[in-house]
Parts: sequence; C-alpha cells; structure tokens
Amino acid sequence: MEIDKSKLKDELGKPYTQSLFLEPKYDVDIAVYTMKDQDHQYKGKNYPSIKRLYLEMEDVTEYEFANQYFLGWNHWLRMLDNKLIREQIDTWRDELEIKLRARAIKAMIKQADDGNYQASKWLADRQWITRAAGRPSKAEIEGEKSKIVRINDEFTADIIRLKKEA
Repeated sequence: MEIDKSKLKDELGKPYTQSLFLEPKYDVDIAVYTMKDQDHQYKGKNYPSIKRLYLEMEDVTEYEFANQYFLGWNHWLRMLDNKLIREQIDTWRDELEIKLRARAIKAMIKQADDGNYQASKWLADRQWITRAAGRPSKAEIEGEKSKIVRINDEFTADIIRLKKEA
C-alpha cells in the first residue's frame, strides 16, 4: 500500500501526529489512517487501519514501518511522544509479540512432531513462558504447587487402581 507522504505534514512542512488518525476529531481533510482494528470507511473515504498495517508488516524494530507509513524514524518518535497514540502502539506491540510467539511455538510443535528431540524438550519444559529473573511470585509458586498436586492425584489414583487389579 502506497501512502501519499505529502498528506502527512502541514503546509509548513511540520509532521502531523494525532491529526493523521480519523478517530480523535474525524477531520476528513487531514486524517489518513484509522485506529480501528480493520480498515474503515467514513463519508465515502477509505481509511486504512494503521494497526492492521503494523501487525501485517511484523517489523519488531519499527524502522521499516516508520519509513513506509510515516515520514521516517523521527516522525515515528514524535508519534510515540503523543500519549493517546502511544497507548495504542503499546497494545500493538504486545499483540505483535504474541503473534510472533504463536508462530514460533507452532513451528516448534511441528518440529517436535517430526521427531526433533530439542523441540520436544523445549515444549515439555514450557520454554515459551518468559518471566523476569529472580524469585517467583507467590502466585507462580501457588500455581506450580497446584499443578504438582493435580499430577500426583492423577498418578496416585492410577497406582491404587493398578494395585487393585493386580
């Protein structure tokens, strides 16, 4: 998708930020994008979803994204300085990370299915779960304890059943 970059700045050449988006003011003369999840049509004009474009590009550095859909890196940094826009971008970043992790986990599952021992071990150890270094939280400790209790209960029931059968 090609964007007319001349629409991204005012008559003095200053880059627009919040005005580039339809939703805050519905200024159809300036807005280029929508912040909605999908492209949006308003008063006969199509507004591409900047979130959709962000997620489709899958640019974790955001450099190529800034150059393709904005006036470059400095313009992107100005966008990040805007509180309203930054809140949106932070949610996009989280979603992109989850999207990429899901794809990676799916690839590991395929490798494990194909007999890759390391992939199987990675999955068994739940290596996709990341947490900060340091002591686990009380909630994490309690959650792990409850899993161990459930596993022990299952095995105990099996052992009792097997002893009765023997």
